[in-house]
Amino acid sequence: MRLTPAVDLVGSGAAGFDLTDPLDCHVYLVRGTRGAALIDAGAGASAGTLARELLAAAGPDGERHLLLTHGHADHAGGAAELARLVPGLAVRAGSPADRWIACGAEDKLSVDRGKAAGVYPPEYAFPACPAVRPIADGEVVDLGGGVALRAVATPGHADGHTCYLLDAPGGRALFSGDCVFTGGRISLQNLHDARVPEYAASLVRLAGLDVDALLPGHHEISLARGGRHLAAARDVLSRGLLPESTT
Repeated sequence: MRLTPAVDLVGSGAAGFDLTDPLDCHVYLVRGTRGAALIDAGAGASAGTLARELLAAAGPDGERHLLLTHGHADHAGGAAELARLVPGLAVRAGSPADRWIACGAEDKLSVDRGKAAGVYPPEYAFPACPAVRPIADGEVVDLGGGVALRAVATPGHADGHTCYLLDAPGGRALFSGDCVFTGGRISLQNLHDARVPEYAASLVRLAGLDVDALLPGHHEISLARGGRHLAAARDVLSRGLLPESTT
């Protein structure tokens, strides 16, 4: 599904558009002249489909990247299989989530809580992805042709949560993972690494960005005036409140 000249939506589950496995988050494909990147990996069952999309977009000699917003299984559970299927795939995630994904630490990644909530089936297992490497706040992945992604550290929903700011000829977009959604909504859950002060600081930081499109990890997508959703979250915080949570 083409969203902008540089971005396709190639995966989406039951909390979205039912393009792929029901457990998947939104998975985005970003294309440049030098290579291509996936933003998030889904839960794992759709890895073959996502790998084919990435390989076709990157071409035989292009760079292949997988940029994870955080370690929860609906976003990162497919990383190990994608690393197996895509030669030379550079898998990146914010710290400390990179370490938890690398060893498949289900307790740190809250897979147990997801199962208890009925989000994941009892038999679901998070495959370790030793190929993952950390990505630092402000680091840029240049895909060529004026298409570049900058990591923006946004802890709060989960430790290591990272948004990615896209600058491209077709405009500027924010891949916000589970940090902020349309309408200024958030995802605050009773998990070991959900942290309210850090979350509030991340939302204020994002509201300072000038973005055209807001491309979150689930639910609706905003292709124009995306910054209004970031401002809505900030404005609620300015009144001493927390934005509405999607969960």
